[in-house]
Amino acid sequence: MTRSASQLLFCSPSEILRGAVVERDDLNIITRIFRVDENPVESAQTLFFDGIISGEIVSLKQNVSNEDLTYKIKDYNYVDISIGVPDIKRTDKPLLLDFGIDSFDEINSRLTLYAAAFADISMFDLIAACVFYPALAIQRNADLAVGRQSELLLWENSDLLSKRFTPAVRVRKI
Repeated sequence: MTRSASQLLFCSPSEILRGAVVERDDLNIITRIFRVDENPVESAQTLFFDGIISGEIVSLKQNVSNEDLTYKIKDYNYVDISIGVPDIKRTDKPLLLDFGIDSFDEINSRLTLYAAAFADISMFDLIAACVFYPALAIQRNADLAVGRQSELLLWENSDLLSKRFTPAVRVRKI
């Protein structure tokens, strides 16, 4: 068992927990999610992180064919981050950002490079656009919940008070 905790746990756009712990087994299956203050004593072997924990980033370009991509994105404000500076227009559809890669070095490089384009996006909207909505688009379980197998990501260096993106934001696997 591994336990990871942080100030914020992004389970879904409608469920963001403060001071929560995610417990996973050796197969990365989430066995428990609980608030740190629910236990009278600190959980043994809990790793505490500074930032926001979420599920894994999903790239539609890596998971569906080009002909299926058009169908999968019809209900989303799809922005392809892999082809240059993104032009993020506000629409009534949920934002879906596609890095087209799974290298954290490249993703972090693009987060820095395109920081101005992300400046008006809340951290929760950014995480939902990279993690939650792409998973939904390809009919994967999108919620971070008990019973789900998931890698965990840590989003560091965001402004946790205002929940805003900063140019220093980095993401890494934990």
